[in-house]
Amino acid sequence: MPDHPQGLAARYYTDPDIFAVEMDAIFARSWIMVGHQSQVAEPGQVLTAQVGDEGVIVANDNGTITGFYNVCQHRGHQLIPPTGPGGEATSVKGTITCPYHAWTYNLDGSLFHARGEQVGEICIPTVRVENYAGFLFVNLDADAPSLEEWVPGMSAELLAIAPKTPERVLSHRRTHLIDANWKIAVENYNECYHCPNVHKAFTSGVVAPGSFTLESKGRAIHQRAVGPDPEKSGYTRTDEGNDYGAFFTWPTSSIQCYPGQVINTFRWVPLAVDHTLLIREWWFDSPDVSVEQMEVIDLDWDTTVAEDFDIMDSVQIGIRSRGYTPGPLITHPSGIASVHSEDTVPHLHGLLHEALAGRV
Repeated sequence: MPDHPQGLAARYYTDPDIFAVEMDAIFARSWIMVGHQSQVAEPGQVLTAQVGDEGVIVANDNGTITGFYNVCQHRGHQLIPPTGPGGEATSVKGTITCPYHAWTYNLDGSLFHARGEQVGEICIPTVRVENYAGFLFVNLDADAPSLEEWVPGMSAELLAIAPKTPERVLSHRRTHLIDANWKIAVENYNECYHCPNVHKAFTSGVVAPGSFTLESKGRAIHQRAVGPDPEKSGYTRTDEGNDYGAFFTWPTSSIQCYPGQVINTFRWVPLAVDHTLLIREWWFDSPDVSVEQMEVIDLDWDTTVAEDFDIMDSVQIGIRSRGYTPGPLITHPSGIASVHSEDTVPHLHGLLHEALAGRV
């Protein structure tokens, strides 16, 4: 009988204390996608986002992209209260004024004035911002490796099949509250062992049957496939190219390219031990979505994405059961997963154990 790796103990998905440790051990020390360079392309544009349990601001300070915490250094009010679940891009006139007591900050995070009072030099703690094929990632840890060291070569691999990615703009966003731990959502996304049973439209319409693979590369997971014959699948393309690729960055970010350079992203925001916000965004050449593009979005959301919602919620319920014992995970000798194995799941568990070592 083959020696199969076992799944994680249930407490990793249900224990609020472990979730609290993850906020520091993982989300305060990892590269997290927050948006795209097009959202802060002009001086004065700012972008807010949630990174673990912290709010951050990314800003264009006269052509320099900066990042800092979304918190006033006076009494702790959010400088820019988020207006949407996915974080928002907006424009300011060179400074940000706190809505509470009107202390005002420059777009590098330094204090511009405190309503005329002399309070000394004050600056909001900064966060690192780096660019991945046009997408912006932040890291709260000043000592973390660079984004290229975090997921080496992934940006180049994405650009090889989707060279227009840096030029894209946000065209459409949808969100969904998943009643499950963030790791359940990430594991579900990064294995296609369930695809033949659950995602028949994906395995027969988005990718050519038999071509789908997932390869773990350190803190990245690369999904590859060839697009199907559009005359047989009925899947509408919007551009050139016939490659499918998805580029997951540990712990909660993924950039996908559907056949035709259809660029879309997943961001999972952990809200509680059993609640995760999915932010699903689509990036086209224009902010205005065409009828054809909306057909692609609706098809994806109504099939591949929505088909997982009840499944993930059910897994969270089941893992809480006294009757649950983690079972064996199905792997392939090559370590490369297909629709017949789930090699990426134990790989994700290894990354988790590495991050939490000695803390839980």
